[in-house]
Amino acid sequence: MAENEQEKQIEEKNHTQENNNKNRSMNLVILGGVVGAGVGYFSNPETSKKVIKTVQQSEVMRVAGQEFRKTVQEILTEQALTSMRKVASGYISKYEGTLRPSTKKKCNETEKGEEEYSSKYEEIKEENKQLNDRLDRIEHLLSDLVESKKQ
Repeated sequence: MAENEQEKQIEEKNHTQENNNKNRSMNLVILGGVVGAGVGYFSNPETSKKVIKTVQQSEVMRVAGQEFRKTVQEILTEQALTSMRKVASGYISKYEGTLRPSTKKKCNETEKGEEEYSSKYEEIKEENKQLNDRLDRIEHLLSDLVESKKQ
């Protein structure tokens, strides 16, 4: 009896596999017919031009193009801002080592060092302010450019 049940299960599996193979074959035949019809339809130059023109003029393509343009502009703007920030931070970090007065100097030399430190600090502070102003202007210009391209 156990052998009969195993044989029935094997037959059912084979039957299921045959049905799956038939379904796959039918799906491939349908897919081939659709692809063939599409190639035949687009092989006519007039028909393909009409279809392309219709797609280009569709609302979906217009909106998709605008969104794509907007996304690319935002990415480019963010990359430009990131680049400018890295340049500014690199410029500032280059002077960090020169801002600390030496502790090995004598009192008189320490006072002179503090004066130099103070003047260098003020110079760097002013340069930092100018860089931030430039960065703000660039950011504003890029934002204006993105806004003008949206319209």
